Amino acid sequence: MQQILDSIAVRNPGLQQFALKTEASNALGEAAKAWDPPLAGAGLSEFPYPFSDNKMGGAGQLGAREMVMVRLQQMFPNFSRQSKEDAYFHSFGPQNEDERATMQNMLFAQAKMAYYDALVAEKKLTLIGEQERQLQLLIEIAEGRLAFNKAVLPNIYKAKAKLSDLQSDSVKVSSMVDQAVSILNSLSDRPVDAPLMIDTSNSFQQKQIDILQVNSAYVQTHRTDILHTTDEIHSIQLNQEASSSLAKPQFGLSWDNMRMSSGMYMYTVMAMVTIPIAPWSSKGYKSEVGSMNYQIQSMKKMQDSQVLQALGNIRKDWLNLQAARKELQIFQDEVIPSYAKTYQANLNAFSENAGDIYETLMAWNDLTMKKMEYYDKLNDLLHIQVILETEMQQ
Repeated sequence: MQQILDSIAVRNPGLQQFALKTEASNALGEAAKAWDPPLAGAGLSEFPYPFSDNKMGGAGQLGAREMVMVRLQQMFPNFSRQSKEDAYFHSFGPQNEDERATMQNMLFAQAKMAYYDALVAEKKLTLIGEQERQLQLLIEIAEGRLAFNKAVLPNIYKAKAKLSDLQSDSVKVSSMVDQAVSILNSLSDRPVDAPLMIDTSNSFQQKQIDILQVNSAYVQTHRTDILHTTDEIHSIQLNQEASSSLAKPQFGLSWDNMRMSSGMYMYTVMAMVTIPIAPWSSKGYKSEVGSMNYQIQSMKKMQDSQVLQALGNIRKDWLNLQAARKELQIFQDEVIPSYAKTYQANLNAFSENAGDIYETLMAWNDLTMKKMEYYDKLNDLLHIQVILETEMQQ
């Protein structure tokens, strides 16, 4: 199983997307450091207007008032805002890591359940093979006694019908193995029909999960979907700081160069500053900052709800797991041995010509069904264990 989980962590395309998302947000952080583009312009200037009174000279001097003008302008960035925006975009990296870990937790849960489905199905196939050999032996013995009137034909037909049922069950269980393998292959980004050998020699791992350590702090640090909310709040706070930096003025510089028709040159240099504290402009970023405050409060409430829900689910799943373990233990220690003894007693009597194949067949059928039911209960227990591990993100 660990090999499969390691393969999913490396090969699954869904998990690979988050590294690219982080690169994209980091690139936006670099873009935030850019300056506004310089502004260049060219045009004509004339002083005064042609239709105004000319007190500077006669009409022949009109050409002296015409000028060709070139303007260059550059606004300097708000370096404080740039720094805060860069930090804001880089803060998406931890969020992407949280999302990746959350998705990996869910993918691992799917893989574990599929793996246990396949493993239990393989155990069932082994059981079906063993019970099939026992039944074939009973049929052979009964057919041998048929000539001596020690067995009846209808009971032999019933035994053969049970044999057909076993073969049908084998087909269904084999299909379950194939389905589970297909899921494991798809999660590992392998061809869905690629062969995958399940290690049936591996014992079932029933972990002793201790939930005494589980509290609000544990959930907030181990559950990445809840930790994601914390990181998201941090990003909003950084964005809030970036918006607050709009209250700082932004400076710029403008240079105009003019050439008169007479060949004379003039220039103008002008420094500029924005006034963001003006009421008609400040209400924009102030309202945005206030909106983020409400958003943060809302997310904290949502996180509190997530923590309470997680604690409740962990407790419920843990109690469910304890009950499933007790039930399985009783089934293993008492139920199956009782049916096994019943079958063995009937088999001994049948071997000594003191019993009937029908009673032996019914005892065999009851034992087979209980053994199959044991594996069903074991699979249910393992699924509950996986759900608990997923809730605790272990």
